Amino acid sequence: MFRPRLQREDGRRHRHRCQFAHLALLAALAAANGQAIAQSAPPAPPADTFRQQADQLGVRRCANLLSALGQTVAYGSTYTVHTQAEPAAPDAHGVQGVVGMTYDTPGYSGPAAGIVLAAPVGEGCEGQVVRVAPYQRACPDVVALLPAGSVQAGMLSGVPLYTLGGNQGQALLVASGGACVVVTVAQGKDVR
Repeated sequence: MFRPRLQREDGRRHRHRCQFAHLALLAALAAANGQAIAQSAPPAPPADTFRQQADQLGVRRCANLLSALGQTVAYGSTYTVHTQAEPAAPDAHGVQGVVGMTYDTPGYSGPAAGIVLAAPVGEGCEGQVVRVAPYQRACPDVVALLPAGSVQAGMLSGVPLYTLGGNQGQALLVASGGACVVVTVAQGKDVR
């Protein structure tokens, strides 16, 4: 479970609780040849683009959660994001980031896309991430790379749905010819 401690606008600290399938799936795919992944941190992006764009749009209330979700969905990639919020009242409505990503890892090289949403709910914020990545391998091969403890939860109109191990979200594996489009979804919550 992803639990960064982040600074609030008023200087106090609070935690975000987010559950993400993305990191585990990306790590598993990077180890696709059965090799262990080195325990080193990924290269840091030059800046927190998600936070910068939220600031430019006047988003304050859910900016930290948007940033945490965005950094998670784009982890390990080179990315560009386009963020949108309600101009008249950015803190009263949801904020959305659409992300284009490029991966160049041993287990996956190619494009991916993501959507990051954060919205005020009660006194806090809740959000979701969706990540779509086309893998040039068959879905049965991708299933073997899912986090330990992952189980098939059912079929949605013929598309296998997996509950990912470690309470990390869900994944749909959409067969497309000899390839597999992996759609991972997860939720996050700002805990104050």
